[in-house]
Amino acid sequence: MKNVSKLALFVAAGMVSAGVQAADFEVDDRTTVTLGGEVVLNYITEDATDGSDETQFTDDGSIVVFGGSRDLGNGVTGYIETEFEYNTLGDGDGDFTRDATVLGFAGDFGEIQIGDSDNVFEDLISDSVDPFENATLAQVSLTDEDNMVTYYSPDMGNFSFRLQSRIADETTTANQTGTELSLIAAAQFTAGNLSLRAAYDDRGSVDAETGNAFESEDEVLGVAAVFGLTDAVELSARYAEQSDKDGNDSDGTAVAINYDYGMGSLYGAFQDASSDATDDASQMAFGANYDVADGLMIFAEYGDFDDFGGDDSLAVAGLLFEY
Repeated sequence: MKNVSKLALFVAAGMVSAGVQAADFEVDDRTTVTLGGEVVLNYITEDATDGSDETQFTDDGSIVVFGGSRDLGNGVTGYIETEFEYNTLGDGDGDFTRDATVLGFAGDFGEIQIGDSDNVFEDLISDSVDPFENATLAQVSLTDEDNMVTYYSPDMGNFSFRLQSRIADETTTANQTGTELSLIAAAQFTAGNLSLRAAYDDRGSVDAETGNAFESEDEVLGVAAVFGLTDAVELSARYAEQSDKDGNDSDGTAVAINYDYGMGSLYGAFQDASSDATDDASQMAFGANYDVADGLMIFAEYGDFDDFGGDDSLAVAGLLFEY
């Protein structure tokens, strides 16, 4: 069996940001080691709802990625990948810390992944209307991305699905109720240039901050559609709704467009968001990027968040270097 690069597996499953520029080194006929990463530098100006503003030159989560895959025989490949986050600018504590790790097994049965996997609701719903590096519109709150066990189905004609659970530590005493499992499911149907998606995240439970107890969060529901209008233009839309432990309902309907002009992209998105806890809001953002060289991109973005989520507007210019 031809050795399957772990990197190719993550294109489908997703865990780390870096990838397309990472290098694979064949140790032997069955084992490959992967090394890669990315540097993200941003110059950001944010205007808050209280009238204050802040300008920063900041590292936006630069990472180094180490991984490896091994052909286990019988059509099964095992892999592991860990990303470490650091600060390129050297400000702050400057620690080099582990940010995420996954262990996975892939074959004709699909793929099983254990660890800090991406939330599959985010993969198929939230990210469908998020072409941004930084100016992301408000999104629903989802289950934390740790202690995950995830199953990615193989493509079954035009249909595929993903099942996921967060298995958190559980402690039950006379004064504390243990946490609940989080259960997440997502599915996708593709027909030609159209992708239809749906997902559910019950979110388990969260710390109620009273009496050392935990309270159940209500579920999050979402649907999305992505359509390739032409080879260069992609349209997308999503709807998502949620309730929190305090009974506050919120929802958002968003649309986005992305135009690939050859050396980069022009993109924008609009969202109508409402919440019982805050005022309704109409949000918009747009941006552009340019591929300076293979693995090196510059971008500029602006977002107007209409007094929703704390920031009224954001402007950013940035650089992303993948290796």
